[in-house]
Amino acid sequence: MTGLMTTLTVITLVLAVYYLVYHLGTIWIVMIAAREIGRETRWPHKFEEIETFSNPLAPTVSVIVPAHNEEMGILAAVDSLRHLRYPALEILVIDDGSTDRTLDVLMNRYELRQRRPSHPDDRVLQLGETLSEFETPDGVLRVVQKRSMGRRADAVNAGLRVARGELVCMIDADSMLAPDSLLRLVVPFMDDPSIVASGGTVLPENGISFRGGNPTKTRLPKKWIERFQVVEYLRAFILGRSGWARRNGLTIISGAFGLCRREAVLRIGGLEGESLAEDADLLLGVHADHVERAVPYRVVFDARALCWTEAPAELSQLRSQRIRWAHGLDEILSKYRRMLFNPKYRVLGMFAMPWLLAYEYAAPFLAIFGFAISVLGVATGWVALDAVLLLGITGIGLATIVGIFAITVQVMWLRLYVSLGQVLLLFLTSLIEPLVYRPLTFIWQIRGIWRGRRGIESQWGVMQRKGALEADGD
Repeated sequence: MTGLMTTLTVITLVLAVYYLVYHLGTIWIVMIAAREIGRETRWPHKFEEIETFSNPLAPTVSVIVPAHNEEMGILAAVDSLRHLRYPALEILVIDDGSTDRTLDVLMNRYELRQRRPSHPDDRVLQLGETLSEFETPDGVLRVVQKRSMGRRADAVNAGLRVARGELVCMIDADSMLAPDSLLRLVVPFMDDPSIVASGGTVLPENGISFRGGNPTKTRLPKKWIERFQVVEYLRAFILGRSGWARRNGLTIISGAFGLCRREAVLRIGGLEGESLAEDADLLLGVHADHVERAVPYRVVFDARALCWTEAPAELSQLRSQRIRWAHGLDEILSKYRRMLFNPKYRVLGMFAMPWLLAYEYAAPFLAIFGFAISVLGVATGWVALDAVLLLGITGIGLATIVGIFAITVQVMWLRLYVSLGQVLLLFLTSLIEPLVYRPLTFIWQIRGIWRGRRGIESQWGVMQRKGALEADGD
């Protein structure tokens, strides 16, 4: 056997083991997620939610909504929050230097009046100066107007400094929460004081019409680029995060919808202003703080707590988003590298963080490398074309099966896209996604990681909102 053939054989074996571990790990996560979701949907949980809703001692939740030029959708987002089934709620909209009519539309709709400045908690740093504060006559809605520093984290930190709730919920200004979503996330906090954070399912709102936080028409979006994201989100949230949460191994709770104990967030100084992965950075910081202090804690996830957010509908916007996400992934893996293979962090350190490194960070590089090796193997006659095609079909088939499983779970338990036409179209999308969509995301991931490795300054970019949601009374 020549040196080239030996090298190709070794590389092929390494890649085979890599993908074998990936598929076995994915099956393990899916099985845990299925059991967890099945447990969550049993009838006793409904009584827990009813008891929480009627409990006068339910903890106050401060919902922090950073908003920069969100006049098209801010009323719909706030209306959905005002329809939440929760007895002790504070809504904090942070107008982060908007140059459009974001503040004006809020003033006109909710009869806001100026109030005295709040006393901030100085454990959290705020860079952009607070200019003024407003509130509704009932005090449920407060609007904090501040100078923008071009960072979402600074706006969230401004809310954390003045929030009054024991729990804080951070959502995006284009997000819509189902009326019972917050209630579902709060229940575990009341049952278990060791819980420090909880997350819910985030799905694209593209194609869906809302009123008062409730979908009035659930349609799949028309563009394939949006449909691919629907399947991607279903797979990531319903299966991935449900599975890891069961073992206290969640590495991220989405910045679009997450609930934390305010004290746990204040202890680590709030959000990292320069991070492009601020949501993962926040959760990993909370993990690290509790582990280093040897304080028992849990991070949980409820797939039934639904949040809808506007997903990019244009290729250029999606590309910018995924490059930013990959750049952020490079940042957090570098910042929290001490967790990798660290038994002190248990499942998080020994499995979740290595999985993030191997199958999120390294995956695009190995996919392209594996493709190149396959082409070289066929060209040199070392491997038969039929074998390469069989391996490729097997990989695509397994990826499709996981997507189909996620789609089936949402039909059975979440009841979102349930018509035969919608389900079949989602199945078709799941089949096409590994061939068309995933290679694109791999290329964008490599660009983002390369930016991180070169130390290029973090960039957020701007996403144009369509403002397709309906506010009450519109």
